[in-house]
Amino acid sequence: MIGIIFGPPGSGKGTQADRLRQAFGLDHVSTGEMLRAEITRGTPTGSQVRAIMSAGDLVPDALILDLVRKRLETEGGRDFLLDGFPRTVDQARALHALLGQSVRDVDLVVALEVPEEVLMERILSRARKEGRPDDTRAAIVERMHEYRTQTASVLAYYRDSGRPVTAVNGVGTPDEVFARVRKAFPVRA
Repeated sequence: MIGIIFGPPGSGKGTQADRLRQAFGLDHVSTGEMLRAEITRGTPTGSQVRAIMSAGDLVPDALILDLVRKRLETEGGRDFLLDGFPRTVDQARALHALLGQSVRDVDLVVALEVPEEVLMERILSRARKEGRPDDTRAAIVERMHEYRTQTASVLAYYRDSGRPVTAVNGVGTPDEVFARVRKAFPVRA
């Protein structure tokens, strides 16, 4: 099974993906974690990514696709959940091509829906707790704009291609949201 968890920044994708990983034995493939790891390791890619993320911009497709391709090669035939990817329709098409090489495809998409004012407070709170330098108010506003103008259209791409897309209310405690998210996985619940 290959799943995707969608949502704007601060919607709880990482939290819910980790819970799904634990509940269903899925590997959690987070592009945000991969990018932050590159920054932490001080790689040339990490230096490039740091500047892009600090400005609140999306990392270029070519760079993201290279990281995702390498990670998916290590996944083999295991079940996994993508978090933070794809963020554009071009990335979704590239993912389809990558998966097609191994005769696999996306089985389901879960989209977390959270009002922007709640997202802003969550992200600013996370920035204070975790010391995340990329979570400035200006960067958050830019990422919300990018999500509305680019990423939201990816959901339409998946709906139009016939893949199951389930919208889930992402407001509430992590347990309340997980109870709703889990319903999107009826065969495994």
